[in-house]
Amino acid sequence: MMFHGHLYPQTHVTPRPDKLHIRKPSKMGGSAFASLPTPLHTPRMPLNVYEQITKDTQAVLQNHAYRHVGSPIEAPEKETFGDVDILVYEPLDPLFDSTYSTTTTIAEKVGKLLKAEKWIVGKPTINFAVPYPGEENNYVQLDLHICRSKSDYDWELFHSAHGDLWNIIVSGSTIRTFGITVNNNGMYLRIPEIEAFNRKKSMILLATESRKILEFLGLDHEKWWKPFSSRQEMFEYAAGCRMFWVKETKAEDEAEGDVIVEGNFAGQEGGESGKKKLKHNDRARMRKRPIFREWIDEFIPKCRQEGRLGNTNTTREDVRNEAFATFGVKQEYETRVREWQLLRHKEYIWKNIIKNSIPEDTNPVVRGAATRTLKLVILEGGAFDGEVPRAVEKDENGFHNLEEVKKFVADNWKRAGQIGLERQHLNMIGQTKAKEEKKAAERMAEEKMDAK
Repeated sequence: MMFHGHLYPQTHVTPRPDKLHIRKPSKMGGSAFASLPTPLHTPRMPLNVYEQITKDTQAVLQNHAYRHVGSPIEAPEKETFGDVDILVYEPLDPLFDSTYSTTTTIAEKVGKLLKAEKWIVGKPTINFAVPYPGEENNYVQLDLHICRSKSDYDWELFHSAHGDLWNIIVSGSTIRTFGITVNNNGMYLRIPEIEAFNRKKSMILLATESRKILEFLGLDHEKWWKPFSSRQEMFEYAAGCRMFWVKETKAEDEAEGDVIVEGNFAGQEGGESGKKKLKHNDRARMRKRPIFREWIDEFIPKCRQEGRLGNTNTTREDVRNEAFATFGVKQEYETRVREWQLLRHKEYIWKNIIKNSIPEDTNPVVRGAATRTLKLVILEGGAFDGEVPRAVEKDENGFHNLEEVKKFVADNWKRAGQIGLERQHLNMIGQTKAKEEKKAAERMAEEKMDAK
């Protein structure tokens, strides 16, 4: 049964100060409790302890707290674990529902279920220190992630699976080169014309369903939801992506950028040469993530040596057109490009034509009045001396004729300055009159009050 906030009984749980801590900076990976005033020791766990804690915790939460409880599939050949990640959604009791209860109340309730020694409240993640099996004074850090919806729950299980696999597929230049991004929210197509200036605005959502995403990338959906037996098996799976390809030869002087256009493809390089061309975030992963480092240092060079170069014929334009056909985003893509081009067009008129066409030695007051008037006329469609000039006219897509704009500005900036100064003068007169009228009204109101 799913509860709703307005139907819940008014139940209250009093937080226990000795157990509760409010999160400041988030510390994950088993270190959240090390910086408490009274630190708790949360050592790394071997596989058997990790599996026992995960299984027991999921069973308790599924029986008493949430309908959906799960943990992402871990990376292969991982020998020790810093913490246990638990994802939950759909509370079985109002006390576990974040739309009804505070996070502090939820932490208190879950903490009792798990027999936790302490917990640190964050949003949406709560850290719990639960007893380490068979070891007194040692604890396991358990991170509870409360998902906002079933789709968020499903996405987190998918996106967090297999440790560094998504870093390899995305950041290892496999799909990034082709204008595809997968992040915490879904899979996106990037628009190169916009990406160079504003990455966020360049992204168009393609899908959030795991099957659609994996099918588009040419990856097996069934295999994704099973643990890999080894890192090598996982690497081979990643290399099965239809966009994976390795550079046949290394070019020391060739830079690898994130914005790749037709005829300037980089491919996977790997080795020392490839490391120099990684983006900043990828270089950080190289230092901190051994599996990602193994992919770059060992797997990619091995593929080159064996002549396993992958599909070297696919282009970014090919992938874009396939995304249009598969996800139906062509109209949104073209609209976004047109809106961006129009925005850049207007910025160019303002910065490069209107502001730059007035001599620098012009009186600043006159210059300011002139630029404001020209902007009002050209970009906002105002009249100029009672007429609408040709420079204001736009084509069917909303673009001005730049030559007409340049000519109008060059011929009329002085007159625009005069008009602007006259408008400023009239505005000042109007403001002064308004202030005087306001003061007069206030005096009249005071006189009436005195008369009473």
